[in-house]
Amino acid sequence: METEFGLTEYASGHEITPIPCLLKEMYTDFIVQEILDDGKVLSIPSPDVILESTGSKDVQIEESVEKPSCISDETLAAIEERFSTKGTPVLVKVDTLTKEERKSIHHFVRERFSGKLITETKEDGIYVSHGHTQSTRKRKNWDENIPKECHFTMCKENKETSYACQLIAKFLNIGPNNIKTHGIKDKRGVTAQRVSVTKVLESKILDLNSRLRGIKVFGCEYKNEPVKMGGHWGNRFSIVLRDLPNDSEPTLHERLETFQNTGFLNYFGTQRFGSRCSTTAEIGLAIAKRDWEGAVRMILSNAMPDHLENGQVGYAAKCFTETGDARKAFSKLKGAQAFATVEGQILKCLTRGGTWQKCITEAVPIQSRSLYVHAYQSLLWNKVASRRVKEYGTRVHESDVGADGNPLGEHSTHYDIHIALPGENSAFENSYGAKWISELLKEDGLTPASFTSLQDKFSLGESSRPLFVEAKELKWKFIHYEQPRALLQDGLQTRAIPESEQKGPLLALQIQLSLSSGSYATVALREVTGYDMGKKSMRDASLKSQKDAEQNEEQEEKDVVEVVELTPEVAPIEEGN
Repeated sequence: METEFGLTEYASGHEITPIPCLLKEMYTDFIVQEILDDGKVLSIPSPDVILESTGSKDVQIEESVEKPSCISDETLAAIEERFSTKGTPVLVKVDTLTKEERKSIHHFVRERFSGKLITETKEDGIYVSHGHTQSTRKRKNWDENIPKECHFTMCKENKETSYACQLIAKFLNIGPNNIKTHGIKDKRGVTAQRVSVTKVLESKILDLNSRLRGIKVFGCEYKNEPVKMGGHWGNRFSIVLRDLPNDSEPTLHERLETFQNTGFLNYFGTQRFGSRCSTTAEIGLAIAKRDWEGAVRMILSNAMPDHLENGQVGYAAKCFTETGDARKAFSKLKGAQAFATVEGQILKCLTRGGTWQKCITEAVPIQSRSLYVHAYQSLLWNKVASRRVKEYGTRVHESDVGADGNPLGEHSTHYDIHIALPGENSAFENSYGAKWISELLKEDGLTPASFTSLQDKFSLGESSRPLFVEAKELKWKFIHYEQPRALLQDGLQTRAIPESEQKGPLLALQIQLSLSSGSYATVALREVTGYDMGKKSMRDASLKSQKDAEQNEEQEEKDVVEVVELTPEVAPIEEGN
């Protein structure tokens, strides 16, 4: 599978003997912690930690906030009662009040009751109640003293980043474009990343912990700017490779020491391209060619119910493919399926009469739709990177350029080599990378200018990429274990087996490393194992491992039966003999 996406070479300059292993056999085998620009590594709360929720926090009335004269003592008493218990909203009559007096009521309620109560203006007056409604969400009433962006850490287990963000946006009653992240994190794993939302109070975010499953939010902080795509330094990985050959420990140890010095080829990993009938790169090519209908149909075809994991979303996609009835297909989606999946967003858009183009450029959130175009760019970059190593080797060549597009100096290392990504970029226009990419684009009926008009709608910011990457703060250890599915790292809800129980016939390798933004841990692992780390390869390896384990159990049971049948009856030994 890797070779299909251009991953053919190694930083060592030659192919290495593959060492079979299992990656992501358990969700907790793959842990990703975002590293911020200041070097801070985001934490993942241990399973026994109960995160703060304002629902259980005793919020006190701020007695120091003075009551406006336009609020009667009777009305104040009713509002304070509503603060203690939820119920019918309190109506404050404003018929005879000035604009400034009405503003003072909003300010008083917000400050006196610490944001726990909200105000909503209607025809007959101002209503005071708990929580936000559909109408209050659209109000622009935000305290100017509070920065409008609330940043927080989101930890998730076995959840797509886009799905988790859509779910949070839904619960916060905000539009999906008001929630931002630094990038997409793996679904099959435990991940921590920074997220921002616009004009949402910290209390509302923390209260989500009582409603979310497999997701935790904490560490709120108000800032003036939202989280930006690629605005972090990188990621800290803690990965377990299971089911290693028992004699592989010396070889892996030697390879890891070499890997520490040479780094790895900075390919885009196979997860960038998906594993369904239409790859994300093929969808990206359709978008680059402005074939909007083709792109939409490929996205929906990928959700067809070929696998159980697609569930009702797959059947909805199949319904649309067979009938062309978007409304009927959309009706098959329930709950989060309708608003937190790309397929649901597309079907909803079509139901409302949206065009094929609008389905892509407006209905699907920018972080999701950008992945398709990025995937096509990534495929071309991988092919060019492989050609560079085949033709010039792994050392610096006189034709190489750096991050600024200029020739490298005499003291440059292989880590300084950069290759441009597809698109118009004057700094790299004379480089071999730009020339080779233009050749590949021409084969697909495109030019570098094809990406220029997509920049605003698809967030195409990166102009080049380093050819080689160094793994920082590398650590590793070998783990022996007995049960094939024993937990070897903590998760959001589960604990790893204690070290005292880490013994048995099975061998695993735990690797911890920090990689700069945009680099793939699976590609780094490929450099060490020489094994195809793609999803399909790992799935096949996992199925084979399970089958082998079942056959071993059957054989052991058979051996026990044979031993019992062959054992002769022995007379008891009499005392004294």
